[in-house]
Amino acid sequence: MKKVLFIILCSGFLNTAMAKDSTWKLCVGDVVLFEEKVKLVVNVFEHRNGAENRQIDLTMIYGGNVLTGTFDNTETNQASVMLKNDSSFFRGTAAVDFEKDLLALRGRISLFGSVSTLSATIRCATLEN
Repeated sequence: MKKVLFIILCSGFLNTAMAKDSTWKLCVGDVVLFEEKVKLVVNVFEHRNGAENRQIDLTMIYGGNVLTGTFDNTETNQASVMLKNDSSFFRGTAAVDFEKDLLALRGRISLFGSVSTLSATIRCATLEN
């Protein structure tokens, strides 16, 4: 299982080089989804997007569901986001606190047509800085 999770997390980085000024965090926490307490994993990769802009790539993992998306964080580390795959999505806001190692997610998640609200702040660990 650890190897599968590692492969999934790393697959998002095949086209993105780890620059000296990038930050890679893994956020894991207990959240309430579909009226049940579950574990949620979110991979956060903040990096340069062009000469002057910054971008955060997010990969949300819940069970076998992997949702991905990005947002421009040149001005702020909080934004509206859409994370998705072929059949599911999360739409809401994401806020990354790089100093306190926290990720806040607020919005709605739809997995194969079942919809739940998500309002959680989870802890992160820096994997590479």
